[in-house]
Amino acid sequence: MVTAEKSTEQIRRDTILQAGVEVFLEYGYVSASVDEIVRRAGGSKRTVYKYFGNKEELFAAIIGSLATQMLSPLGAAFDGDSNLQETLEKLGKVYLDVLLREDSLAIFRTVVSEGVRFPELAKTFFLNGPNAAVTRLSSYLGQQVKSGSLKLGDTHAAARQYFGMIRSDLHMRAALGLDLPTEDEINTEVNRAVAMFVREYSIK
Repeated sequence: MVTAEKSTEQIRRDTILQAGVEVFLEYGYVSASVDEIVRRAGGSKRTVYKYFGNKEELFAAIIGSLATQMLSPLGAAFDGDSNLQETLEKLGKVYLDVLLREDSLAIFRTVVSEGVRFPELAKTFFLNGPNAAVTRLSSYLGQQVKSGSLKLGDTHAAARQYFGMIRSDLHMRAALGLDLPTEDEINTEVNRAVAMFVREYSIK
């Protein structure tokens, strides 16, 4: 009985989260209303506040949830059977694919526009999104250092550097609504970044 109740509550919470995603991305943080979220999710304001406390906490939960979902595909790139170059190439392409998704771009724009007024929301996004990706790659690079494939002192800094090269101006252009990069552009950027990274840090 307890398990069933927990399952029902989780489903209800997820329904509210999904409605919140739609409303916040459609209206932005300031213009989004809890009333509209309730209208789409069903239930009442009291239910929303029961799970999330207030509008800001709901938005923070949404940011954290979306960031986690967006990063989940990156795990597949760290295949134990792939060498360093192959892993970095797969990771780079998956990373850009995640960044250039419509929902990823929308949440990035929302966080940028609201982050100054609500710094905790920006912090939540950063820790669950970009920083989580860097931490995961840093861990992998540390393993490569121990195995003798790489020579570098600060794996976290190297991971930040790698993702910075991968993003190039492709993500900024897309976030500004200018254009989405072609597959050829993505492949070129990834291959260039991987070649530079391997040349700089691999043990010859």
